[in-house]
Amino acid sequence: MAEKSISFRSHLQSNTTDLLDSTSIPCTYTVRLVISLVSRLAAYTEEGVPLAPSVFICNSVSQLVQIAGAGEHVALSNYIETADAAAKILKAAAPLCSSNWRIYVERSADGRTCKFGVFCGSNDPSSLTVEELALSELDPNFPIVRISQSITNKVEVSTSAGSTIEFRFNDDADVPDLNNKLKIRNLAISTCRSLSPVDPAFQGFMERVLTAAIRASHGTLIAVVSDGGLKIPPRLSDAVALAEPLDLYLRYRLHHEESKTAVSVSRLQSAAELLSGFINSDGITVVNSTGKILGYRAFIKSGEPNAPSDGGARTRAFVALSELIGNGLDAAFFRSQDGRMELSGANEGALHA
Repeated sequence: MAEKSISFRSHLQSNTTDLLDSTSIPCTYTVRLVISLVSRLAAYTEEGVPLAPSVFICNSVSQLVQIAGAGEHVALSNYIETADAAAKILKAAAPLCSSNWRIYVERSADGRTCKFGVFCGSNDPSSLTVEELALSELDPNFPIVRISQSITNKVEVSTSAGSTIEFRFNDDADVPDLNNKLKIRNLAISTCRSLSPVDPAFQGFMERVLTAAIRASHGTLIAVVSDGGLKIPPRLSDAVALAEPLDLYLRYRLHHEESKTAVSVSRLQSAAELLSGFINSDGITVVNSTGKILGYRAFIKSGEPNAPSDGGARTRAFVALSELIGNGLDAAFFRSQDGRMELSGANEGALHA
């Protein structure tokens, strides 16, 4: 009986080589490093704990920190062989990458060796993320490559040339664009739609906060009450309603009016963290279209039972929520435990920052 050994390495290598060529890094050592990082980050754990750090490869950490507006960096190594560095990099640095910390890899001039460490982005929640700043445009003299796990068994490789490849290590349908980023963006637009005047910068803030919270969740449901309404819809009346809505837009506006003081940073950051906690709770988080959080842990009343921890129940709840679009809700958002995302509503008259 014939035996086979099938490897995905050649497919990884050809796509990674093409991607790095677009950033002016035609380096076989860096290609091998990226391939190894992608393979390991698909389902990386330390002592059974899943970790999903972002790794930035560049030619100068000092310049990376300057571009990204980062606060500081900490070196964790001297020069080591680039091609075989992935295991050492993740073992030493991945456990350090909570909150705003990321891994950097600084290549030598010929790419044969590299140094690595961690660097920290801005703690100001209203600021652009390191990813947005570092990958916003290509400087031919300073290419940047970022590798990160989007969800388990899916790893994105993005470059400052604007190119992105998502490597999937599962049996998801091979579609050109999963549209998850667009769905979160349109959800964020929905949470700002009734502000007058519209504030594109706040929309960007909401997109960043929602992206981080949704990706950190193990599945979630979010409902957006239309027209800036402050009442939770009757079919969600068992929600834990906040005695006074938490006004994210007010905190964001005050943060800028007060010239981004330590107090205003703390006030805005605490609100963003609380929203993340709501989204990570069982049930539905209820916000409105002027950036106010109204309640959480809602379970929609429908003809079918829905247990909060059951994935099938969450899907049924999303279907029931979608029926309220145009009748009290502007949008309904769903993320399954395995990372699938769906959005109802919020896609007409979208505003793009």
